[in-house]
Amino acid sequence: MTTLKAKLEGKRVGVVLSAGFFGFFGHAGFVDGLLQNGIVPSAWSGTSAGGMIAGLCAAGLAPSKVAELLVARKKEHFWDPDYLGIAVDALKKGHRPSGLLKGERFVKLLREFLPVQTFDEVRVPLLILTTNLTTQSAHVITSGEIATAIHATCAYPGLFQAVRREGDLHWDGGIVDKAPALALQEFAGDKLDALLVHYLPSRDGDKEPRGAFSYVSGMASGMAAIRKDHFRLQLEVLKARGVEVHVVTSELPPVSPNELHRGADAVAAGRASAIHALNQRA
Repeated sequence: MTTLKAKLEGKRVGVVLSAGFFGFFGHAGFVDGLLQNGIVPSAWSGTSAGGMIAGLCAAGLAPSKVAELLVARKKEHFWDPDYLGIAVDALKKGHRPSGLLKGERFVKLLREFLPVQTFDEVRVPLLILTTNLTTQSAHVITSGEIATAIHATCAYPGLFQAVRREGDLHWDGGIVDKAPALALQEFAGDKLDALLVHYLPSRDGDKEPRGAFSYVSGMASGMAAIRKDHFRLQLEVLKARGVEVHVVTSELPPVSPNELHRGADAVAAGRASAIHALNQRA
């Protein structure tokens, strides 16, 4: 029997980390599990929560340290609502009403965590994907400051205000690309032998839309379907190109701004998922 671990050993593996709301806890555990089993990523890509962990790890922060730092954070460390700014900006028809949080505390934390600050300083290829609201397209970031790129890809609609970066407005990358596997292959393909995707299923759309907020939940269900199908199409394109791709899907304990105490459990679950997957037949 050939296990996934045996198939990946000695290969240049590009790791793709998917969107997943507060799934960065699980991603940190998953990557830690890879390293514990000798799988050292040769390139990174991610979107939303996955973009955050990809950026931190590619910058040289050990996944175990990432997990430690995240578990120690509390809501007040990143929670900076902008009630007055939103109200004033709404009258000026600006973009602040696009989300509750300014994101300044979040960026400050990222700059403190990151061992290096720019893509140019990273030793392996790193790609972070956002939704560019100005150009209405998926946007690949491979240069500039890492902290602002992570901020942009993590700017979940309604939670974070849209992020102005290099003139354009950006929102969460998971809106348009759940897991940027194809983007990483096109960016660093000649430096890679295989892709390993850690995929966190969307919790949107688990139930039929009902009640007072059925419009919102219905839109979430529709977006979840689009993201799922887009990822399926990516896999078909990669298969047609002869690219070796492995997808590990993890069901993790839910974590939210008010449930950060579950972060440690999500880290452990992500680590266990990696170890289990590596020991399964590939």
